Amino acid sequence: MTTPHIPGGTISRIRLRSDADRDQIERAAPQDLLAADTIYDSIAAAATQAPDKVAIRLAQSADPLTSSDMTYAALLARLRRASLLFAAAAGDALPVVTVIAPLHPDGLVAAWGAETVGIFNPINPFLDVPAIKVLMNAAGSNVLVIGSRAFGPGAWDRLDEIRAGVPGLRQVFVLGDPADSRDFSAALDAQSEAGFADLKRRAGHETATYMPTGGTTGAPKMVRHTQARQLVNAWLMGALMGEGADEVVGQGMPHFHVGGLVAASLRSMIYGQTLVLLTPEGFRNAQVVRGFWQVMRHYGITNIIATPATAAAIQGTPGDGHNGHSIRTFACGGSTVPVELLRAFHQRFGIYLREVWGMTEFHGVSTGHPDDGREPVIGSVGRRFPFHTVRVVQLDGNRYAGEVASGEKGILVVRSLCVAEGYLNPDKDAELFVSGMPGDGIWASTGDIGSMDAAGHIWVHGREKDLIVRGGHNIDPKVIEEALQHHPAIQMSAAIGQPDPTRGEMPIAYVQLRPGAAATVDELITFCREQISERAAVPVAIRIIDAIPMTAVGKIAKPSLRLDATERVARDLAAQIVGADALRQVSADNSGKRVIVALTVAADADRAAALRADLDAAFLAFEFGIAPEFVLP
Repeated sequence: MTTPHIPGGTISRIRLRSDADRDQIERAAPQDLLAADTIYDSIAAAATQAPDKVAIRLAQSADPLTSSDMTYAALLARLRRASLLFAAAAGDALPVVTVIAPLHPDGLVAAWGAETVGIFNPINPFLDVPAIKVLMNAAGSNVLVIGSRAFGPGAWDRLDEIRAGVPGLRQVFVLGDPADSRDFSAALDAQSEAGFADLKRRAGHETATYMPTGGTTGAPKMVRHTQARQLVNAWLMGALMGEGADEVVGQGMPHFHVGGLVAASLRSMIYGQTLVLLTPEGFRNAQVVRGFWQVMRHYGITNIIATPATAAAIQGTPGDGHNGHSIRTFACGGSTVPVELLRAFHQRFGIYLREVWGMTEFHGVSTGHPDDGREPVIGSVGRRFPFHTVRVVQLDGNRYAGEVASGEKGILVVRSLCVAEGYLNPDKDAELFVSGMPGDGIWASTGDIGSMDAAGHIWVHGREKDLIVRGGHNIDPKVIEEALQHHPAIQMSAAIGQPDPTRGEMPIAYVQLRPGAAATVDELITFCREQISERAAVPVAIRIIDAIPMTAVGKIAKPSLRLDATERVARDLAAQIVGADALRQVSADNSGKRVIVALTVAADADRAAALRADLDAAFLAFEFGIAPEFVLP
């Protein structure tokens, strides 16, 4: 992967539909499938084929449908200019460019321009500012490209605070505000391309991205990506979803995640396809979801990737507006696709949701279902990609502890040339790499509980940290979630373990109803008893909420649900001891190894000491720490 290629080369186009296709791909050297091993040269190869073709189309609004276009020739020119801008801004240092932006063509220009000459560091615009500052300082950011109020609320509302908290910043560019002297688009327009040929550029094998990750659990880490590995993963995704230059790719996933950045955007560029950004908000824009089929028809979108939550929202929209759409392939990733959703989506729209599975640490996707015209293997995330090996093993921590029989559950581990070299903080590498694996190669733990059948189909049963442990009995939350998805009133469901003083955890579920549907908690619990044969897995409580909380990339935010459940338990327990009228405030912090509960209680000094002792004893049964504050009644 370190051998440079001649700019203007051609990409190999092979459709991955069968084992024979996978074998053919694996007989090739990965670098021989790509036009080049750097992003700029790969896009240059596509631009050579059709310079005036639309590369990126921004749907500026879903209602009314308005858009603007950027051709391949224009994209390539802007990449050269961005590279020169960033190199000049960083001075004698390596450019480390943090991009905090919505979906926008110049946001992608910033990403790929940064990778061309330095390091790209994407950050979620909706993170808290303290978290943003931590990530930027850890990355050593010296250039910032950030959105503006033109895109609604976001981190850009506190730009002054961000800048003051990142002392290494040398220059800030603002996206979307032509009136601002720091406007990024205007700076690109004004930048000469002279000197690009002599510019020191990053090689394909060098680190070019610090990609924050944390999945659905734990604090964010930053994965070190290379251009070459991003390109291999993008190529594989194109082989799976559609390698033709006539494909029009719909993109509503954020660009601070591999799904949007690599699996959709970079993939479409290296194959010379047209990428349609589904408004700056992407799938966060309710109009995009409500008018999904109209948008698909208007732009002639042929394939798309989204989360199961987005697919469920599309399924929940009324009417038959899907007639006449042009979608050939619809991939789902980020979390497990409920079986009932997959079947209902196909029955209604004639489209199979083809599940893919991967990780930031793998530069993107690792398994998938080929679009062979047949129903995908229900419940499976498909089979391994070329150049990937997936196994199910037992681990002790992250050390190999034995094999798992076919069909049995264990931890999914992956060996692949797309596995990242590690994290920006090497102290975190032990959390990724598996020690003691027999045979050659470096293996990475996914942290996912999975199984594999004799034909190589892989099932993901949930995160190891998501298991509900009820008195030593391990409960797969997917069992509860799949049962609830069969109820006609349920749009989304999420099962978690609620803290319990004697059993450790008890299963509960949160549900979001379909628009206009109605159901009672008693009805849903009775339904679960009928659907779930594993008696210990029947939820002891079901909470109907307006909307299941989601992460910025469309995954169910189970940490938020666990925090809600913990605070409810803590509030009920504290109220039993101090009285509901005396309990003023309860909050919990479950970010550490031990839950800490903060309480505000109205009590005079004489009563406070006794209450403190009673609270300590009660919360000790949960192994919670408490931080009570007593105020006068």
